[in-house]
Amino acid sequence: MTTPVAFTAHLQSFLESLKVLGYSPQTIKGYGSAVELFFAYLGSVGIANLLQIGSSTLRQYQHWLQERAYAGWTIATRLQGLRRFFCHLERNQALLVNPCIGTKPAKTPYRLPRTVLTTAEARQVLDTPSTETAVGLRDKAILEVFYSSGIRLEEMARLTVEDVDCKNGYLRVVEGKFAKDRVVPLGQSASDHVRQYVEQVRTKWMQTQTGKALWLGSHSPHLPLKSQAIAVMVRRYGRLSGLTKRVTPHVWRHTCATHLVAGGANIAYVQRLLGHVSLRTTQIYVRTTIPELVATHAQTHPRNQEPTS
Repeated sequence: MTTPVAFTAHLQSFLESLKVLGYSPQTIKGYGSAVELFFAYLGSVGIANLLQIGSSTLRQYQHWLQERAYAGWTIATRLQGLRRFFCHLERNQALLVNPCIGTKPAKTPYRLPRTVLTTAEARQVLDTPSTETAVGLRDKAILEVFYSSGIRLEEMARLTVEDVDCKNGYLRVVEGKFAKDRVVPLGQSASDHVRQYVEQVRTKWMQTQTGKALWLGSHSPHLPLKSQAIAVMVRRYGRLSGLTKRVTPHVWRHTCATHLVAGGANIAYVQRLLGHVSLRTTQIYVRTTIPELVATHAQTHPRNQEPTS
């Protein structure tokens, strides 16, 4: 059964609204997939009109997902996408009654970051680019900024020379997630490497083009680096470093936050640094450090060194 044209039009309107609100491409794609899967379910049970959808439809859909052995996290995120979709329809008066009203949101289980680099592993990757070459200087600066600031890939790709203040050690993220601006600290090492890249590399590459983009491609006419190119570069240095872990821009984000929390940073500070709207999102990094804290406690606390009776 094909998806009704009206459903498709509502989905496109929903996705466009998410773009306007500043949601990341990954989030928009995820919400779109959630709605498309729901449309597939509606087709399987013969529902072809929005007016036929009620709270019982959502309960039956959740049961349908459970029968197909979807993980709890996946079900929760699918239903979250649907809730936002129906709120959008209600705001635009495409529905008289929101079918989500009266239904309890599915609890999203805590999911710890799959990959976090240790301090030694982070240093190993950071030391991989050759600073004897122009490309190496640029790539080294990008990796240092990822580790120091924890910014997102899209935020990194949008940086301009005006967004970075190496002298005072901070950078400005313009229109981050949810279209919010924020200023984040840039450590001394990252500041030094960005300054070196700008003075020794970017200045020369800018002779063939105009613009304010901070990160430029290595081949003439040295156009601004796209987020996909940055992601490929990060993964490549992860492999070249010899690590078996898959190193991505988001792994650097997790690593930055985890190391800050492990070092004693206030969780509210980390929340502001990462640009999280909810403190609950940031708290996963506290949970990530718990095993390390337990191991350290076992090794160092005086009571753990005393013989048991």
